[in-house]
Amino acid sequence: MQIDASITPAISALWLTVAILAGGYARTRNRSAWWWFLLTLFLGPIAAFLLVTWPPREPAMTRPGAGSTADAD
Repeated sequence: MQIDASITPAISALWLTVAILAGGYARTRNRSAWWWFLLTLFLGPIAAFLLVTWPPREPAMTRPGAGSTADAD
């Protein structure tokens, strides 16, 4: 089976778009956007499927009062 050369750029653009969207979606699920972007770039829709099906990561624990602007007087 031979793929027409005119469709190759469209497939590449779609593949890159899916990788960018997966990176953005990974950020909303408390996961590394860059790691998922690269993973999806290489594995394509398989990585995007894994991202959607895996549960979101719990947010990192922070110290009480960290980032607080209240005075400690």
